[in-house]
Amino acid sequence: MIENKCKSINILYLNHTAKWSGGEIALFRSLSEVNKDILKTNIFLAEDGILADKMRSIGIRTEILALGEKNIELRKDQLGNKSISNMKSLIEYIRYSLILSKQMNDLKTDLVHCNSLKSDIYGGIASKISKIPVIWHVRDHISYPYLPKKIVSVFKKLAKSLPSGIIANSESTMTCLLGNNLTKCKSRVIYDGLTDEELNSPPRKPFSSWSETPKIGILGRIVEWKGQHVFLDAAEILQKRGVIAKYQVIGASLFGEDAYEAKIINKAKKINSRVEFLGFRSDIKNVLQNLDILAHCSILPEPFGQVIIEGMAEGLPVIATNAGGVKEIITHGVDGVLSSLGDETALANDLENLLAHPEYASKLGQNAYLKIREKFTAEKSARSIESFYHEIL
Repeated sequence: MIENKCKSINILYLNHTAKWSGGEIALFRSLSEVNKDILKTNIFLAEDGILADKMRSIGIRTEILALGEKNIELRKDQLGNKSISNMKSLIEYIRYSLILSKQMNDLKTDLVHCNSLKSDIYGGIASKISKIPVIWHVRDHISYPYLPKKIVSVFKKLAKSLPSGIIANSESTMTCLLGNNLTKCKSRVIYDGLTDEELNSPPRKPFSSWSETPKIGILGRIVEWKGQHVFLDAAEILQKRGVIAKYQVIGASLFGEDAYEAKIINKAKKINSRVEFLGFRSDIKNVLQNLDILAHCSILPEPFGQVIIEGMAEGLPVIATNAGGVKEIITHGVDGVLSSLGDETALANDLENLLAHPEYASKLGQNAYLKIREKFTAEKSARSIESFYHEIL
C-alpha cells in the first residue's frame, strides 16, 4: 500500500468546454493545489478557450481534441430532444470516444477524471474501450427539472456501471444521483474550495452601522434558474417600501441564454437608477470587496454554490436559497441567511432585516470569513481527490 501511494499516477482530465464557468473554475482551483510529484497531469478539452490558458498557466499539459461545435454548445434543456438523438451527433460522439481511447493508451493513462456531464459519457465509453478506470466528478443535480426526465433516467442507470468511482460536489448532488441505491463503484463527496491567493484578503473590520448606502449584489452566469429576476423583483419590493440600497447584477450569459439576459437588462433599467448591470467581470475579488451584501437567488436547488463561498471568503453576509448543497455551506443565522427558494418577498424581507441590523450582518460576515478558511479550501479538495485516486487504483 505504501509503495502504491509513492508511485506517480498518470491522470487524464476531460472537460467538454473551455469556458470559464463554475465546474471549470472548481477544477482549476483543485489542480492548482495537487501534488505534481505524485500526479502526472494532462487535460483534454473539446474546444480552445480561457480554461486552456488557465490550465497551462499552472503547469497542466493541455491539449485540444476538438468536438463538433454543435455538440459542445448543446444546452442541458436541449438534451433528450431530436438534436441529441440525431444520427450525426451520435456518430460524432462514438467517433470522438474511439479517438480519445487511442489517445489515452498513447499517454499510458492510469486513471481518467471526467469533469462535466458530456465528458462523463464520451470519457466513460473511451475508458471502457481502453480498460482504464474512470471517475465521474458530478457537479450537477441529476434530477428534473434541472435536466430532462429521459436524461435523468439514463444518467442514473449509467452511474451504476460506467464509472469506477464518483466524486460529487455535495451530499445533495450525490443523493440526487445515487439515492440509497448501491453501486459497483466507489463514491465520495468532496467540497470545492478556494486557493490561497483567493483567501489572502484580510478580515473586514466589525461595524455597527453602514458607512454609506449599502450595496447588494448578485453574481453569476445569467440564466433563468440562477434567479436574477427574483433578485430584481425583491429590489423593486424594497424600493416600494422606501428601503434605501443600491443593487448590482454581475454576470453574463455563456451558453445561449441571450433572451433571458436581455430581459434582465431591461428589467434592471426599468426599476430605478439604483440598479446597475455590470455584465461579465473577471476581477471577481474586487467586485465582491465593493459589495456589502451578496444575494444568491437560484430558483432550483443549487448543487453546490461557488459564488457563495467566494462571497463568504470576503467576509460578506450572504443570503442564499434554502435548498440543495447551499445548506451544507451556510448555517442559518450563524454565518449566513437561508431564504425561501424562488420567493422574492422572502428575499426582500431577509435583505431588509440585514439592512436594518448592520451589526448582525457584520457578525455573519465575520463568521463566514472564518468558516471558508477552515472548511472550503482548494488544498483540502486536492488532498481528498488524491486520496480517492489511490482508493480507486
